[in-house]
Amino acid sequence: MKNVRSFLFVPAANEKLLQSAVTKSSDAVILDLEDGTHPSQRAVARERLADSIGRLKAVRKLAAVRVNGDWLTTVVDLQAAVVSGLDILVLPKVEHPRDVQIIAQMVADLEAAQGIEAGHVRFLLQIESAVALPRLYDIAASSPRVMGMMLGSEDYSLDCGGLPTPDALLYPSMAVLTAARAARIQPIGFIASIAELGSPEDFATVVQRARALGFRGAVVVHPKFVDVVNACYTPTPEQAKHAQRVVDAFDEAFARGEGAIKLDGAMVDKPVYRRAQELLAEL
Repeated sequence: MKNVRSFLFVPAANEKLLQSAVTKSSDAVILDLEDGTHPSQRAVARERLADSIGRLKAVRKLAAVRVNGDWLTTVVDLQAAVVSGLDILVLPKVEHPRDVQIIAQMVADLEAAQGIEAGHVRFLLQIESAVALPRLYDIAASSPRVMGMMLGSEDYSLDCGGLPTPDALLYPSMAVLTAARAARIQPIGFIASIAELGSPEDFATVVQRARALGFRGAVVVHPKFVDVVNACYTPTPEQAKHAQRVVDAFDEAFARGEGAIKLDGAMVDKPVYRRAQELLAEL
């Protein structure tokens, strides 16, 4: 799966917000059965999932569903969520690789029952507790279905007894990023509270820092931030042109037996070359 730039949360029972989300520019919409949906509304939300997923696919969006983290509710959520058109399951409060592996087996059975291509449904994992941190790489590498991993800033901070400040979130965020990169999955997120992003201009600074640190993509709860995320994770024509020059120049030099060159006064060696290739792959 190609990197997903932007995910927009929508409460799965909220018709008004779903209708709005269909018109927004997010790559994916997450229909939330967990914190965004009151327990009294979950039955209705589950009944609407198949139709909601169909509406998202009609406008060519990736359709995602966040299930609940307690096992009994997870099973009920999965039975409603794994239908034709579902692309991603968001798994909250993951603490052990076996959590992912058990759900992966259930999803495989549900895919078969629904006539969905085996392995189609991918997982975005949310890390939301201190106990998960020592196991991050094993969690990230726990299943071929895992496409990405992110830190749940609010729940993680609550579990640690702190506030979701940039200082408090720096270490766990970088730990999640490093584990995701090691497992060759997409590191998603930014170092700030998802609940307090300020203005789009303020958030642009936050997400640009996240990209510079190595994150790729972000989850937001308000549509006004979607364009900011997409802009950050879409190379500009100037960036693409420069990256192509780097690749072309290095390829020519390498063919001559040179391992490093100068371009526009800067050194270009293998890591710089590969970084340019990665940027071009985002187009």
